Amino acid sequence: MPEANTERGVDVSNAPRKAVVLGGAGFLGKRLVTMLGGGDGSLEPPLEWPRFDQVHVLDRATFTEEADARTEREKRGISFSSTVGDIRSKEDLRAAVLGAHTVFHLASLVDVGLKKNQAIEDINVAGTQNVVEVCQELGVPFLVYTSSEDVVFSETPVSGGDESLPYPEKPLHDYVRTKIEGERIARGADGVRGLRTCSIRPVHIYGPNDPHAIIESLEAFAERRVPFLLGNGSARFDVVHVDNVVHAHLLAAAKLQDPTTRDRVGGGVYFAGEDHAPNYFDFLRPFAEAQGIAMPRIRLPGPAVLMLARAMEMVHRVTGVEVPFHRFHYHILVKDFFFSNAAAERDLGYRPIVTKEEGMAQTVAWVRTLSAPA
Repeated sequence: MPEANTERGVDVSNAPRKAVVLGGAGFLGKRLVTMLGGGDGSLEPPLEWPRFDQVHVLDRATFTEEADARTEREKRGISFSSTVGDIRSKEDLRAAVLGAHTVFHLASLVDVGLKKNQAIEDINVAGTQNVVEVCQELGVPFLVYTSSEDVVFSETPVSGGDESLPYPEKPLHDYVRTKIEGERIARGADGVRGLRTCSIRPVHIYGPNDPHAIIESLEAFAERRVPFLLGNGSARFDVVHVDNVVHAHLLAAAKLQDPTTRDRVGGGVYFAGEDHAPNYFDFLRPFAEAQGIAMPRIRLPGPAVLMLARAMEMVHRVTGVEVPFHRFHYHILVKDFFFSNAAAERDLGYRPIVTKEEGMAQTVAWVRTLSAPA
């Protein structure tokens, strides 16, 4: 495979190292930006992580740096900047990526509703194509792409799956299809016009300040919008602390930068978890207890859950209204969906830096600080 570009754009040996995080204002992105700046005092950055002199964020939302993170970054002499922009605009990307040594492409739209949403196509597919083309145009040597476990999601349960699993022939949802296409774009760009790429497939991410699944689930339980738990409780679902996903991204960047490992990881994909695959409702229980929220006691058997999912889809087809539950959720929550980290351990040197016990304890402590749902 071709070496990283040292003739156009960035001289990877001598130039100040600039990291660009696309989607840096999101849950994962903000944590990655913090760690690129040296952390926030909660852990010492491992020696295996690459070091950068500059960090730049591009996001549609305004980025706000936490005080502890700013203190650590300034102590290390790392400069920081951010711009509001969109990966659907090549002009925005060129302004952000110019002079970059490594780009972390986290920008993505998650939408598993049944209504068609053109934005997931424009961001997850066309936006990723823009990122690749601008990186190649400007001579960026390295790109780490944030994919998803969902690229292998289908009606077939996955128990300890690995990277040999194929993409589904007929994705169950447009979101799944767009993440597959985005990953294919990133992988296909490896070695083309001097760009080397690696893709990380995080499993379900959790941790303090998670604005999505935990809070939304607790609100649903508190408002009695979930009258029963789904399935018999045996299905397992992979979860991973956000810092472990950051760790995987930074290890991938380091391996791309190292000429002795570049060809091994270039164009590769790696699941990133923490060997933590509980039943999803058992995962949520400590958080509900921390808020004093009672979870349902009744369980709806799998066949009944599938019937409910199909009925919800019928309602959507007839009325056009969005429904809260359909077969995507059935297969995620009632069937096994968890993966092996063996490939990341072998090629990236990945081991979780936050244990599942530490991750759960941190997150429970954070949940206790939240206002109780009405």
